[in-house]
Amino acid sequence: MRFRLLHKFIAVMALVSVLPMALLGLRLISLGQVGVSTVIMELNLTTADKISSNFNSYVDSADAALRSAVKAMAGLDWDAKRVMLTSMLETRPEITQISALGPDGREVVKFLAPDSKVNPALAQYSRDKGFLSARAGEPGEYLDGARKTVVFYYPFANGMAIRAELDLRTFLDGLDLRRIGSEGIPVILDSSGKPVAWPADVPASKAEEAAAWGISSEAVQALSDGSREFKDASGRDMLGAYSPIRVGGAVVVGQPLEGAFKYAMFMKRQAVYVVIFFLLLAAAAGWFMSRSLSRPIIELTRAAEFVAGGDFTHKAAVKTSDELRDLADTFNKMTAQLKAYSDMQVDRIIREQKNTEAILFSTEDGIMMADMAGKVQVANRKARSVLGIGQEDPVEGKLLESLIASEAVKEAVLDVFGSQKENYYREIQLKQESTERFFKCFSAPIVAPGHDEPIGRLIGFYDITLDKQLAQMKDEFLHSITHDLRNPMGAIKGFVEFMLKEIPGPVNEAQKKMLVSIDRAAFRLLGMINNILDSAKMEAGKMEISLAPVNLREVAARVNSLLESLGQRKHIRFDLEGAAELTVNADAGLLERMFTNLVGNAIKFTPENGTITIGLADDGDHITAWVRDTGDGIPPEYLDKVFEKFEQVKGQKAGGTGLGLTICKYVATAHLGRVWVESPPGQGAKFIFTIPKGLQKDETGKVVVRGA
Repeated sequence: MRFRLLHKFIAVMALVSVLPMALLGLRLISLGQVGVSTVIMELNLTTADKISSNFNSYVDSADAALRSAVKAMAGLDWDAKRVMLTSMLETRPEITQISALGPDGREVVKFLAPDSKVNPALAQYSRDKGFLSARAGEPGEYLDGARKTVVFYYPFANGMAIRAELDLRTFLDGLDLRRIGSEGIPVILDSSGKPVAWPADVPASKAEEAAAWGISSEAVQALSDGSREFKDASGRDMLGAYSPIRVGGAVVVGQPLEGAFKYAMFMKRQAVYVVIFFLLLAAAAGWFMSRSLSRPIIELTRAAEFVAGGDFTHKAAVKTSDELRDLADTFNKMTAQLKAYSDMQVDRIIREQKNTEAILFSTEDGIMMADMAGKVQVANRKARSVLGIGQEDPVEGKLLESLIASEAVKEAVLDVFGSQKENYYREIQLKQESTERFFKCFSAPIVAPGHDEPIGRLIGFYDITLDKQLAQMKDEFLHSITHDLRNPMGAIKGFVEFMLKEIPGPVNEAQKKMLVSIDRAAFRLLGMINNILDSAKMEAGKMEISLAPVNLREVAARVNSLLESLGQRKHIRFDLEGAAELTVNADAGLLERMFTNLVGNAIKFTPENGTITIGLADDGDHITAWVRDTGDGIPPEYLDKVFEKFEQVKGQKAGGTGLGLTICKYVATAHLGRVWVESPPGQGAKFIFTIPKGLQKDETGKVVVRGA
């Protein structure tokens, strides 16, 4: 953000004069607000405490009289008790009724005040909290806010209890509750937070709002007096205080903060007016002081803009009699020197630019350069052709994404341009009328000599069409060869089995060993052929998966028995661990193929007297299986590569096509699972795969997990 001289002068004037005065005024106002807040809180707390004390005194007086009567009745006969209770009701009109309750909580007898309008029928109070307290041997009392009465319970002889009601209406009318200020009100709440009494000139809706204050719920649960600031339901700041009452509930006093701080806010407004006045005064002084300095600087700025645009002929005209005049003269001398230097460099820059363009446009690879913001600086003929840009269309200074019409090509190029990964590339396929061409798109940073940060990125397009065609020819050749080899290999294996079963005639022991060797070799060769064919089916998306309940234990045991003979020459032990019954919905043939490939791979790399272990485990929502060997293991740099097509660990001569693990990866993926390898150095390899439970096919034939 730019700050002109006018802004700076105004800022300095404000900092020197206005700001200290404003800070001092605000500080004094804040202190005044704190003092006012403290005084008002103490006043509200005193009011709440006074009302609470009067309420408690009224309740204490009735409680003392009732306790004395209950105590005196313990030694009297029934007629004397009746006379005593009747006399109390006549002399204490605030006590509206007294009743005796049996052990079951039902009233045995009830005495009413002379003018009482209470229903004389006997009632049941077995679930009343006061009765439960009295039955436990402790007096109970509570405030009934709806009826504006206090209910007392006292334990009596033989599991009985005395119940009395104290009427609060006359007492509450005599309290003369009044507003505090213009909007502050005191409210008496019962233990449930319901309003019991409030000033007569305050509507009931205001009392209900006061009952909903946050401080009100705090007050009815408090054990001592308290005060604090809070917000009412509309978000208005309030000052409040409360004092609990002995029978449950509290007296709450609330007052809007705005009304309490009325005088302090008046002082604050006056201080703001004074600050605004001095700000305007400082602005005027700053404007007059900056005017004499800003004109020469503006003139120099305009002249510098011409220089930045390549025009060295414009002069700065400054007519002051101070240092700014010297600065303008020095600036004009500098522009004259820059013009002379610019004239010398133009021819050299043009020659170098033409040489660079000649090199870029002569190469067969596509090359494009762009700055870090994605604005293209140069693109050669091949790059234009790949991106669909006309050879004569201007590209310099235009955004890369605006030059590419094809969305697929644009997405790949922008992805490569923005990637920070090393050796990252994307393949681009361009379809023409009769041919297809493939390009590898990659990007590299452009770093100027002596700098660490790149100034742009180079985008390259390398034609890999021939590589793709050769790979396709190789795959087609392998597929045709394997198809042609599969039938004769099947015949060879079949005839060998006939001869081993001595169907054509008896064979001696030496001939049988030779036939076994031929059968093993044919089995391995047929496995290689099947791997190549299956890999082709996978790439074409023609490998079907059939789901049915499969016992993995049985599949693993069957593979062990089939391949055990291959490990006999190396004296390899085959182990099987895990649950005896482990069923999963899957393709039995593909799972057997996976176990066969993993175990066959382990046989190749397990040394003499080694061990190959197949393990199975139920992990809740999926099944985990593994094949572990005791070989030399896999180097760390190959752990992520062994599942790729035709990838084999260099230096390990075990034969094979390099497709077995690729097929395992496909089988795991087709079952919505995954396969990976763990191989601590020198401790063998452990190939692990997981399959989710509940696999099924949806209406489109796609494999999904049931319930997912």
